[in-house]
Amino acid sequence: MIVERMADELGLPIRFIETLARTASYVYKVYEIPKRTGGHREIHHPSQRLKALQRWLLSNIIERLPVHQAAAAYRKKRSIFDNAKRHSASRYLLRMDLERFFPSITQADLEKYIEQHSSLFRDWTPIDIDAFCRLVCRNSKLTIGAPTSPSLSNAICYELDVNLSMLGENNDVVYSRYADDLFFSTGRRDVLFDIEKEVINIVAKLELPANLKVNSRKTRHSSKRGCRRVTGIVLGSDGAAHIGRGLKRKVRALIHSYDSLDETSRASLAGLLAYAIGFEPDFLNRLIAKYGLPIVKKAMASPE
Repeated sequence: MIVERMADELGLPIRFIETLARTASYVYKVYEIPKRTGGHREIHHPSQRLKALQRWLLSNIIERLPVHQAAAAYRKKRSIFDNAKRHSASRYLLRMDLERFFPSITQADLEKYIEQHSSLFRDWTPIDIDAFCRLVCRNSKLTIGAPTSPSLSNAICYELDVNLSMLGENNDVVYSRYADDLFFSTGRRDVLFDIEKEVINIVAKLELPANLKVNSRKTRHSSKRGCRRVTGIVLGSDGAAHIGRGLKRKVRALIHSYDSLDETSRASLAGLLAYAIGFEPDFLNRLIAKYGLPIVKKAMASPE
């Protein structure tokens, strides 16, 4: 029984955990951070007590759930460069975006996932399942800001990654997913236009998660004749991945708003800095000159 185990290992009363689970949606601090493309993104930051339980669930339950190899984000020892390199040798690139990714994954999806993978949740009672879902959701949805949302989204999207990987393999296309960004690449002309249509159909018919939608306004086709970008990394005509101006702007924007970033965004920034500086060491000097050594040092330190 997961609630009893959590209570025992954390030294908390079972009643405390059950009460916090029932009220979890009301103990988030809500704030906004600027988006690189304009506008703002709403962040829901859990209270310290709720975050402690979420971290326990993350390390003891969620990080042990199976994740498809095509999922490139939120995984230890994997980076945006690893994702980009998968596509660097291809001539043509398709990028598609999943709209409102985290909130599209609901408590109903989690309950269905647990039902379909009952062997991974042995001895869980209905009370355990309800408490788990309430602790990782806000208003019955995953939310940006909870430390459990990234890894949990990878697990829930396993079926999506299986279907899109098969689509890619059947058409000599490389597929990867970085959070809500879907990437497809190939050396064959015009193939990706048919892939785009198939992806929309697959996502629309998906049973788990059931509410994902493709944001067609963000669909982009590119080729070696132009500029191909994968998660901010430029794919050069030499078949290698390079740091681009877009990634530098993203790093600067994150450093500028560092104090308002959630834990996941700070960890992402630390990783981005490490790889950007590895490609272009002088970039570090320019950041220090602009923002000062103390803030850059904080940004380079991964959150514990």
